[in-house]
Amino acid sequence: MSDAILQTRNLAKTFKGPDGEIRVLESVDLSVSPSESVSIRGESGAGKTTLLYLISALEIPNQGELFWEGEDVLKKSITWRARRRGAFMGFVFQAYYLIPELNALENVIIAKRLLGRVTAEDKKRAKELLERVGLKDRLKHMSGQLSGGERQRIAVARALINRPSLILADEPTGNLDEHTGDEMMDLLLGLCEAEQTSLVLVTHNPEFAKRTDRQLFLRAGEMQKSNGHSQS
Repeated sequence: MSDAILQTRNLAKTFKGPDGEIRVLESVDLSVSPSESVSIRGESGAGKTTLLYLISALEIPNQGELFWEGEDVLKKSITWRARRRGAFMGFVFQAYYLIPELNALENVIIAKRLLGRVTAEDKKRAKELLERVGLKDRLKHMSGQLSGGERQRIAVARALINRPSLILADEPTGNLDEHTGDEMMDLLLGLCEAEQTSLVLVTHNPEFAKRTDRQLFLRAGEMQKSNGHSQS
């Protein structure tokens, strides 16, 4: 897609194992359009999390190309990638990864602080995002004082603070009960739509996957449409 905000071509990744190389991903092609939501399912060990690391350039593939909004990421410096990553994408992980010494508001603002100076407007947006995720009365609470669902809501607000073009969500409901997980998916999909942010969602839950614009399946290191046909 010429207008893709994210595109991979022929991505492959191998790791060294005790008995030789282990090929995790094989020639993965993926395009994500502006404001599009895409889900990726697959068996345990299929390479879903590895793919997110490659998409974010936190891991470098053994072969292939990666483009963020048309820019050839793998030809850029590590410094460029780190700086661009913080502005281009946000992350929501299964384990939240909040900083325990910071309160809810500070945990959201930290993603902005990593890019430079934090302005009054940035603090205002952080408060507004926390209100939108239902934590208006939890701004000063430390993470240890919050439930798992509340911590994940903070993580969603943090992922959106820099107005990224793309959110990568890796099993964001994995540590939540069924009811809280449903609420989290409502929140994540709703906010991405409102912010016109693209979403790549890795999930084991077929019902959550169905709620995205496009459903893909990673099988034996290759990307397929969820009906089993290879992705074009």
